[in-house]
Amino acid sequence: MIDTPALRERPTEDWIASLRQRFPTEPAVDQTLTEKLMRRRERKHYSSPPLEIVGERLNRFLETQVEGPFTVRNLRPLTGGASKEQFLFDLDWSHDGERRQRETMVLRCEPAASIVQTSRRREFELMQFGGTIIPAPPVYFIDEDGSQMGTPSLVSGFVRGVTKPSKVSSNVSGIGTHFTQEYREGLAPDYVRCMVELHRATVPADALPSFVHPREGTTEAADLAVNWWSRTWAEDLYEDTPIAVLTQEWLRGNAPILDRLSVVHGDFRTGNFLFDEATGEITAVLDWELGYLGDRHADLAYILTDFYVTREDGKPFHCGMFESEAQLLDAYAAAGGLPIDPQKLAWHKVLSTWKQFVLSLGCALRAGDGQTHQDVLLSFLAAGGYTISEALRRLLEKHG
Repeated sequence: MIDTPALRERPTEDWIASLRQRFPTEPAVDQTLTEKLMRRRERKHYSSPPLEIVGERLNRFLETQVEGPFTVRNLRPLTGGASKEQFLFDLDWSHDGERRQRETMVLRCEPAASIVQTSRRREFELMQFGGTIIPAPPVYFIDEDGSQMGTPSLVSGFVRGVTKPSKVSSNVSGIGTHFTQEYREGLAPDYVRCMVELHRATVPADALPSFVHPREGTTEAADLAVNWWSRTWAEDLYEDTPIAVLTQEWLRGNAPILDRLSVVHGDFRTGNFLFDEATGEITAVLDWELGYLGDRHADLAYILTDFYVTREDGKPFHCGMFESEAQLLDAYAAAGGLPIDPQKLAWHKVLSTWKQFVLSLGCALRAGDGQTHQDVLLSFLAAGGYTISEALRRLLEKHG
């Protein structure tokens, strides 16, 4: 079936079936992307529900989740992020036999579309599992299909901390945050430690039921990742480009073999973790929605892309903390990290840059067309797609 702009605006069942066949991926990812096309694509002019409506839905939802009496207090919007719609509220309730007063919670809801279309069930499971390994907000409740909250949602605990030092600036969603030397000395080692512990963790066969456990000794993990983002591009693009075709061909032709299964956070960058400004210790790793089971090289490669470079006195830093790729990899090894293969790292740099390309020139533009409360922000972020396209070109020229 030939892809057309009309099919992307009003997807047919046959076109959706053709995408699923062309780009086989994890069942939960497939379900999420299919749901986006079947039920949400035609919704236009999304607007945030009034706070009063959110409160009514939240109370009805908690009635099905909380044992005993409870009281929701001080519901208010939570700003930040380029993806989900978030609120804070205080909850009086009982948990594990303990009466808790004014415990601050985070309500995380999906708009009609966002820059990343992901599964709340997978996010919930990964936060539960990851929270036993590294700091993460506790998760309590999930409305997987949106039948209670009107849109798929989850409720987690609130963790104190900051995403950037109070005296530095950054771009939207934490991108471009740079840490000065005094912060790097305390924060960088803890950051690397969290990544190492996550990658080294054993994942039991019965853990994370919404995730495929790719087989070691095969390219299954790489194939699933490429299909995820190739399908997303096919669904959301406005205009195909030669660089998109070349990138997908290169990724498939050079897919690496998985030597050890790890939890991959998928977006472990500045803006997606909280830390104590006084001690430099990470208090919580956030935004687990892009996580999956696969190759540890992916997390390292993601923050080594051009998109997350900051500068100090003209000198580039990766993720605002590391003066060079070698410094990051040395810190990773010193913290007990698993061995890093340069060729696999290079492949994952291309994959990571491809994801950024898809998110900017595909997902951001498509969701920003009347389907999210963040339309202005997503349209702004889409402009970065052209510099990302050039970064892809250079990577393919280097490794092709």
